[in-house]
Amino acid sequence: MWFALYVLLVLLPATVALGVDPFEGPRPALVEMSTALGLLAFPLLTIQFALVSRLRASSRPFGTDAMVQFHQYVGLLCLLLVIGHPLLLNAQGLPWSIWNPLGSTPALQAGIVAAAAIVAMTVTTAFRRRAGLSYEQWQWLHLSMAVIAVAAALRHVLAVGGYGRAMPLRYLLTAYVVAFGSILVVYRLLRPLGMRRRPWQVTEHRNEGASTRTVRVCPIGHGGFEFEPGQFAWLVTGATPWSSQQHPLSISSSAVRSADRGLEFSIKALGDWSSTVVPQLAPGTRIWVDGPFGAFTIDRRAAQGFVLVAGGIGIAPVRSMLLTMRDRGDRRHVVLFHAAHDETRIIFREELEALRDTVTLDIVYVLEAPAADWTGERGLITEDVLRRHLPAQLHGYGCFVCGPPAMMDATETMLVSLGVPSGSIDTERFHVG
Repeated sequence: MWFALYVLLVLLPATVALGVDPFEGPRPALVEMSTALGLLAFPLLTIQFALVSRLRASSRPFGTDAMVQFHQYVGLLCLLLVIGHPLLLNAQGLPWSIWNPLGSTPALQAGIVAAAAIVAMTVTTAFRRRAGLSYEQWQWLHLSMAVIAVAAALRHVLAVGGYGRAMPLRYLLTAYVVAFGSILVVYRLLRPLGMRRRPWQVTEHRNEGASTRTVRVCPIGHGGFEFEPGQFAWLVTGATPWSSQQHPLSISSSAVRSADRGLEFSIKALGDWSSTVVPQLAPGTRIWVDGPFGAFTIDRRAAQGFVLVAGGIGIAPVRSMLLTMRDRGDRRHVVLFHAAHDETRIIFREELEALRDTVTLDIVYVLEAPAADWTGERGLITEDVLRRHLPAQLHGYGCFVCGPPAMMDATETMLVSLGVPSGSIDTERFHVG
């Protein structure tokens, strides 16, 4: 249903344009194709923001992982449509001077600005780290370029004439922009306002080793929130909940609520914020938490057991799953593949070993560069490694994979090759700056 609604919203402007055709005679095919590309790009661009704006209604059915990937693919499609739109006009005979922002009409200038903003969003996303942009800088740049692109695109359509002269289409496209602006207001103004009334405070800060820190936070004057094991929340640090320091982090504590209603986040130093700001989050520091989000959770799988594959800090949501099973007395069988560089980089090793006493848990450590006396699995997680340790009968098991993108892609492929239905595999992909 949700995908059908999405397709409907994408095709609606082009459909309305066909119904209100203002032209007396036929136009060249390349011109009509160019117009179609533009009328497809516009709704795609405006709907993009809803995909990643923390709207639970849009992310709950599919999971945030899938929504972010879909957002990236659609972003590339938008870029192709926007570039293809004027190129088809050039092929029809329109002079290449239309690409010159200084010598064009206001309508064409608006189109150039929209295209440039979309190119800037794509390039800075693909090369953020190479460009030296922090996560916060990229986030604000991306949002600013999105607003400029949407506003300029609307200006272009309304000013260029053609189908844009038809009032039904003008009203419809304006409604898309109003919806985009409304989501922006909720996301950037109203949501932080609600968070401001529900502050949290750091109560504990532990160095777990392997460049990883666990921060425990507790609600101040409110009851916090319930979550499902494996879900994540946005941690907001800084002076106010409107701060640009907003990062998605897996909740690593048990979903069984403690007396202090606290949550734990285990954070590895992977970027500017996690390397510089997180170490300074001392007990007493006020922060804000927005959540929970995500569908990466064992609670939505009616499984007889679980296969959990974690690489690096991907162990954080897995820890939440295992601690929750312990606290619930859940004795379903679990096989955990825990990949790390060497023994010193195995996060939560002592805690995981202790969980063997209360959870039906088999742990397979896979070390990329182990010491000479290491007797466990060596190298990377391969199909042979999985085959040696997976249950003989995988039917009814749910598989959860979290870690570096390359490891996750390879593991998904291998699990399918070993007979696991793709629909039984859940993944979580997001990165902390």
